[in-house]
Amino acid sequence: MTVEDLRQICIAFPHVTEDIKYATDLCFSVGNKIFCGTRIEGPFRTGMKCNETDFADLTEREGIVPMPRLSTTFWIRIEKSNAVSNAEWKHYVKKSYDIIL
Repeated sequence: MTVEDLRQICIAFPHVTEDIKYATDLCFSVGNKIFCGTRIEGPFRTGMKCNETDFADLTEREGIVPMPRLSTTFWIRIEKSNAVSNAEWKHYVKKSYDIIL
């Protein structure tokens, strides 16, 4: 998964906006609320919101950790782009979008 691949997934959803936050993160929002953010500089890191069950399952995988300061609201940080398959990327980004929407 590349930043551009992730961007294409995110901007395909209705009413999504994108902008750079914190100088290094490309963030995707719906209704002014972030549902996915990824680093454009430095090591690979992408964050997204999950439901409680997905959070428990995903954070057991190598390369996926609870998002610092946001884990109590079921945000994860994917630190290895291959920690999930391309189909799973689409699935979990869509779920994050739906939760935030």
